[in-house]
Amino acid sequence: MIISRTQVQNLLKIYGNDNANKVDKKQFSKVAGKNDELAISSESRIKQRAMQAVKQAEDIRPEKVSQLQEEISSGTYTVADDEVAEKMIARAIVDRLV
Repeated sequence: MIISRTQVQNLLKIYGNDNANKVDKKQFSKVAGKNDELAISSESRIKQRAMQAVKQAEDIRPEKVSQLQEEISSGTYTVADDEVAEKMIARAIVDRLV
């Protein structure tokens, strides 16, 4: 689609000079009795608490790390292909939801 110079100028005239629809900030701030309110649902509060708990949790579990190090060094650490695929899919779904 090609937009001509005349079309651009017409749009600028319409939107650039349209002062009738503009709201004066001083008039808007003089409206008495208008207070904004915020209401958070109980479900959102639970999600918020859960996210805080996750952020505060330790990222490294030393006992798990040492166990995995031992299994890897001894050659007994194995993971099924299906488990890896399931974890990858689950992580992708969670990433989309969050």
